[in-house]
Amino acid sequence: MRGKGAGAGRLPNKLPYLLMGGHICVDAAQGGLASVLPFLVIQSGYSYVEITALVLASNSASAVIQPLFGWLGDRKPRPWLMAVGVALAGLGIALIGVLDAFPLVVVAAMVSGIGNAMLHPEGARLANLAGGADKAVSMSIFSVGGQIGFCVGPVLSVAAITAFGLAGTLAYLVLCIPYALVLLAFNGRFLACGAGAGQADGETAGRDRWGAFSVVLGTLSVRSIVFYGVTSFFPLYLVSAFGTSEDAAALLITAFSICGAVATALSGSVAHKVPTPRLMVLCFIFMTASLALFVTAGDAWVCVALVMLLAVCVNLFNPAAVALSQAYLPAHLGMASGLSFGVAVCVGGVVSPALGALGDSVGLPLVIWMLAVFACVGLALSMVVCVIEKRSIRACPLEDGCYTPEHGGSDEDSSGACAAHDDVRGRG
Repeated sequence: MRGKGAGAGRLPNKLPYLLMGGHICVDAAQGGLASVLPFLVIQSGYSYVEITALVLASNSASAVIQPLFGWLGDRKPRPWLMAVGVALAGLGIALIGVLDAFPLVVVAAMVSGIGNAMLHPEGARLANLAGGADKAVSMSIFSVGGQIGFCVGPVLSVAAITAFGLAGTLAYLVLCIPYALVLLAFNGRFLACGAGAGQADGETAGRDRWGAFSVVLGTLSVRSIVFYGVTSFFPLYLVSAFGTSEDAAALLITAFSICGAVATALSGSVAHKVPTPRLMVLCFIFMTASLALFVTAGDAWVCVALVMLLAVCVNLFNPAAVALSQAYLPAHLGMASGLSFGVAVCVGGVVSPALGALGDSVGLPLVIWMLAVFACVGLALSMVVCVIEKRSIRACPLEDGCYTPEHGGSDEDSSGACAAHDDVRGRG
């Protein structure tokens, strides 16, 4: 019965696709920054410490401030923040290539990061509301925009700077400013969507379950650590262990990103077939096994295949897990979005340098084993989520159990179930 509703896969409107476009823009700016750094070293003479400071400034500004914008969105819907965020993300990275004074370049990087932070909480909140009963599908559409953006950004940076020099970063204005105006033109639609869905959800939403939310946030944080670990260290491992060329190793990350984008796009459909907690458990089981096999494999092609499997495992459950985390904080969707997209991602960025220092001291194999240990932690947390959901289902007053969308059911299955969840959520 679960996941087989007739309405599966059909969204009540096309707003998630519009939100996906904004996600593409801001993450193209964030992803493109990494490709600008080598040109800054060569053409502007920046040191490695200085370019590291740029990345830290952008990522820190983005991750730390996202919960604040989520909190603001919870107090009063502010969809115009998304338009301003897209504009600032593009403006910040555009100025990085044309400013001379390093302190100003750092400020530009922070402006780009703040713009990124302004879109994610409000965009994810609206994607949740616009999805109706198909929140997992809506979140997968919104999330795949980030994957596409991280692929588009490096291509745009390299092509524009190769053609026009460092001033080529101004190309981000061409991408971001027009789309910011598009989002601003739809501000009224976004407000109406938030008001209508918020009124409907307000009749059924219960109290926030911060404990359950924290467990899901933990799994998302572990996912971020593994993601950063794969993209940072696996190409280096292939070069050192198998003598793979640097170009071929770099292509591995491109393939990883493409597979991850496909898995993210399919996440919503898979969530109709497999309840989210069970999907999380399955992904972390395969993630742990893949990491262990990667470090023990004696063939480069086997390692490549395992990386593709990791791309699926890391991304397939992510949008559905974010939607579940939002379900645990029905009164604070913006805050849940800001923490899930900001703080959880920041954890991976903080842990990655520590793993790098470990790799310098004892070698990359131990780093990969540490990633496997983190994946085991994610598996344990996912199993806790399963227990939480089973208790919620047993506590549900419905005679035949709970079949709400967040528990893997469909809109048709959940007739009357949302009202029953008022008490269930309150007990969390």
